[in-house]
Amino acid sequence: MNVNHKAFLQCLALAALLLVRPVASPAADPMIVGVSGPSINMMYAFVTRDAGLWQKYNSDPRVVLFEAGSILAQAMLSGDVKMSISSGPAVIASRSQGADTVIVAAFVNTLPYSLVSAKAITKWDQLKGKRIAISRFGSGTDTAIRLALRKFGLDPVKDVMILQMGSQPDRLRALAAGSIEATLVSPPLDLTAKKQGYNILINLADLGIAYPQQVIETTDRFIRENPQGIKNFLKGFIEGVHWAAAHKEETKKLIAKYLKVDDAELLEATYQSYVQVTDYSGYTKLEGVQNAMDEVAQRVAVVKTKKPEDFVNTRFLKELEKEGFLNNFRK
Repeated sequence: MNVNHKAFLQCLALAALLLVRPVASPAADPMIVGVSGPSINMMYAFVTRDAGLWQKYNSDPRVVLFEAGSILAQAMLSGDVKMSISSGPAVIASRSQGADTVIVAAFVNTLPYSLVSAKAITKWDQLKGKRIAISRFGSGTDTAIRLALRKFGLDPVKDVMILQMGSQPDRLRALAAGSIEATLVSPPLDLTAKKQGYNILINLADLGIAYPQQVIETTDRFIRENPQGIKNFLKGFIEGVHWAAAHKEETKKLIAKYLKVDDAELLEATYQSYVQVTDYSGYTKLEGVQNAMDEVAQRVAVVKTKKPEDFVNTRFLKELEKEGFLNNFRK
């Protein structure tokens, strides 16, 4: 990476940190953890933090919310963000091009989105020639829509127009304005859209497509520099994921607080979706990594020379397994 390119990434990352909303007060631990959101996936970090589970394991990271995974990936490259909670494609693209980012755990190994369409569109074949919004090219929503379209016999390049339109609320506003005909969103916004008369063509989680939707990412450098810090972080996070399943009402209150959900029906459905897609093992499904690689390879050709194992480091999960920590949460 040349000096000018590195400086550009550092400035871009700094701008992102200034623009995103910090969701934790400054802590003694300087570790900054980026979360891609806002969506239901960000709740894992909020539950862990608010339940005090990181502190239980001598970890107190500062959690920062980014608008999209692609922006978070740029902040990771700068080195300011030490760990991130995002989706797999960004890791695959950046590592294939020389970055040292790597996946150390995964807690959603499928696609947790719904495809919401305009009121006049009730079938997949009606999407042909239509506009579908995602957050950004190269993001999890980008890969997800391409996989889903192929599943239903549509070519994502020839049959539809994929547009990048930022956050989920922005995309729903574009749908309401008639600027697009469909978009991918996650709970509770899919259910909110349905109540407003829009159609849910499919809940992608029901398709059973393996995919590294929510992964915990760090860098080879940070693994060398602070392995115990990473392990402590993972301990708290793992307990947080299980805590959410065991403390339904407390978790629903946090969902209501951070996702601004006040409808009881939406809140219950959001929680159920939240626990439905969780992979409590913490391990990344290599089949899902391969699915993500196949999509990323269309934009980053060098990915074709890689294996799924090249993007995953299971060291910490194996250590926690050997130490008996994971056995505390086995169902």
